[in-house]
Amino acid sequence: MQPAASASRHRRERRVWPGDPEFRSTLMSTDSSHHRRLAFKKWSRTIHIYISMLGLLAVIFFSVTGIMLNHEEWFGFATPHIVKKEGTLPEAMDKAPDKLAIVEKLRKDFSATGALDSFEIEDDHLTLSFKSPGRHTDVTIQRADGHAEVSLESYGFSGRFVDLHRGTDAGPGWRLIIDIAGVLLLVTCATGLLLWCLVPKWRPLGLVALAICLLGCAVVYFAFVP
Repeated sequence: MQPAASASRHRRERRVWPGDPEFRSTLMSTDSSHHRRLAFKKWSRTIHIYISMLGLLAVIFFSVTGIMLNHEEWFGFATPHIVKKEGTLPEAMDKAPDKLAIVEKLRKDFSATGALDSFEIEDDHLTLSFKSPGRHTDVTIQRADGHAEVSLESYGFSGRFVDLHRGTDAGPGWRLIIDIAGVLLLVTCATGLLLWCLVPKWRPLGLVALAICLLGCAVVYFAFVP
């Protein structure tokens, strides 16, 4: 029984020498894992840098307009500037009003701006609405004599920028820009967090900071939001 135990202990204590195939296999596996880790870290850093540069203007724009949106009274666009105009549109007197002609007439002679939001035809009058970021135009035209009343409502450049922040009445093109900016910021945040976690020295501090931020937001939400 003693020789068998000695042989078992000898097998457990077997050393792996540099020339041993097992040693080479272990070394190659370690090197491959190390190279993959370095490549992953390199690509994460590259993506983070260039996506951050692409999203820089979006960060600036949405940061500034976010502050403006949160403090409307500071920037003077809480109350709109309203201009009223009157005139005559003979095209509205037809039994079948020409919508295109009426819209173009309003744009040319009454400074109506923005996309046509609605065009309603009633028995005695027409109602039109134009909308764009920070600007609204409402029109009422009497069909009996073509008399038009136009109300131009503007919130100024500040109001226009804030509506662009919201995506209000900005059209599908601008909404696409908002989506792209959102994706860029999401990728930037994800790669930044990943890079932080890949550095063992700073990983605990980063996770603690993230936890404190999440906890702070939760406290503010549940304690102060009605």
